[in-house]
Amino acid sequence: MKTALVARRSLLIIIVIISIVKILFTITTSLGLFSEEAQYWLWSQNLDWNYYSKPLMVAVNNFISTSIMGHTDLAVRINAVLYGAATVWVIFELALLMFKNPKIAFWSGITLVVMPFFHLASFFHTTDTSLVFFWALSFYFFWRAIEENRMVWWGGAGLATALGMLSKNVMFLSIPAIVVYLLMIDPKKLIQKGFYFYLFGASLSLLPILFWNYQHDFVTFKHLGTLGGVQTFGSPLNWGDTFKNVSEFVLGQGAIISVFFIPLLILIFKRGGQKREKEFYFLLLPAFMSWLLFFGISFLNRVEVNWPSFAYVQLSICFGWLVANGPRFWKKYIKVATLISAGFLVFIMNPSTLDAFGYKRILRPEKDPLARLAGYREIGKRVDFLKDSLDLKQYFIFSDNYHFASEMAFYVSGNPQTYVINLGRRKNQFDLWAGISQFENKGYSGIFVHRGKDEIPAVQNGFNRLIYQEIQYPIYRGDTIRIVRIAIYEGLTHIKEVQVNRY
Repeated sequence: MKTALVARRSLLIIIVIISIVKILFTITTSLGLFSEEAQYWLWSQNLDWNYYSKPLMVAVNNFISTSIMGHTDLAVRINAVLYGAATVWVIFELALLMFKNPKIAFWSGITLVVMPFFHLASFFHTTDTSLVFFWALSFYFFWRAIEENRMVWWGGAGLATALGMLSKNVMFLSIPAIVVYLLMIDPKKLIQKGFYFYLFGASLSLLPILFWNYQHDFVTFKHLGTLGGVQTFGSPLNWGDTFKNVSEFVLGQGAIISVFFIPLLILIFKRGGQKREKEFYFLLLPAFMSWLLFFGISFLNRVEVNWPSFAYVQLSICFGWLVANGPRFWKKYIKVATLISAGFLVFIMNPSTLDAFGYKRILRPEKDPLARLAGYREIGKRVDFLKDSLDLKQYFIFSDNYHFASEMAFYVSGNPQTYVINLGRRKNQFDLWAGISQFENKGYSGIFVHRGKDEIPAVQNGFNRLIYQEIQYPIYRGDTIRIVRIAIYEGLTHIKEVQVNRY
């Protein structure tokens, strides 16, 4: 790459091609929305200042896109595609700003694209989608603010941080990362007005979060505390579970970054420690601090492998630097690793292509992560058929699982509000909305969709009688992946739900 213009054009072409492929996959596949995507879409139909487990940004994004494009899979996923493309561009500009080398900037964008965690965030529209973008954008502004010490950049960093915190609460971790960086590089900036201006801007995001939580018994904080292992802190460790959780977390980090990049990561951390260059501190500190936090939490509770991944976005710049400045062997290695990682992503999105060669014995369809996207569209259509065939006049759709309830809200015609009863699960967003008690003793029928084929007595006893039931067997890659029961009851009286205090 001789010039920044050539690098920009080349990267733009690649971004457009990747975006088109993602759009085509979404509109042609038989797979539906991931249940978390469906849940966040349902939030957008119930706009609020905050939600049980996450802030408002994901709902606002869905509200805007579906208002324009309708309630379709693409209308939800387009958010991820656009945010993903923008994130790659921000990383390109940050790398170019830091190292003044178009080749580093180009390869920073390319290596980011093939990292599994980024593929997920830029394909499925979850809270990580906008979080990763605003994380990258905030660090772009941070670098300019620290280097140029202009209020406009400090303000930009504060705004990006605020929007990131409205995407996902863990954006807060960018603040200690920057504080530690400044303590190492230039402590005086911590007492300058620019830094306080940044903190003020970032803190504005707390207003809707705190306001909503004050109205709802601070359930978000209770939920986050549960995930963080607060309820088990100080209790004796179950070393079997602890070993399993820690091992799963540590090994999982290699998978979400790409196992082929792990040798490069070790090389970069080694160089960063030896050379003590501010650029490497700036890029590595956020990733290391976030990893360390969640590593500690894994001793107390199970940690999803993707939780710290938002802070890994700048690692791609380190990999881009290696392409331009690393030893000859590693320059070649990273290009091959990038190509293999890209091929791996294509493969995992189309695993059925290898089923004829015995791949089912390696990854059974029911264990395939994509199986979580299969069958819901068909079940939604079946519910439509049954309610029309039985000529139901007054009815509601409900489940004992928010995954099923969210998917039915999206895939049943008319996008009805659905409901989730509590038969012993932990609390979720549905508990904060009006429940099915509003339909009691008013002649309403209930369409109950749940996993398994057995009747649930608590539900059966809550209605006058069972009208109809059937068992569905969703298929993925030629195999049954779950069993789903659709039961239609007449005359809701009262379902005795379990009162729990688990968050």
